[in-house]
Amino acid sequence: MEMRQLDGGAVAAAVLLDTDQPAAAAVWDSRFGWRTSTSRRHPIGKDSDAAPEGEGIRYLGSGLRPEPEELLAALRDGRKGTKRPRAGMGKQTSSEG
Repeated sequence: MEMRQLDGGAVAAAVLLDTDQPAAAAVWDSRFGWRTSTSRRHPIGKDSDAAPEGEGIRYLGSGLRPEPEELLAALRDGRKGTKRPRAGMGKQTSSEG
């Protein structure tokens, strides 16, 4: 697990997944919500105000505590999630999403 405080007070945490999973890690970023990462070495990525985008990155939801079954299903299903976070995603409360 990797945790980091980012510029501006944002926080991010990454949980590495098994090598047989379609994503290297699941990442929570307080600005953008849950997403996948393609890097096992640097799952959170660079500290930037821009939301990470690119091949293999999918935004899966914004709730602070998603239902584990829903998050795992989204990680396994390449059709779920979006390439970019929804506007205001990181501003939602833990009861949303």
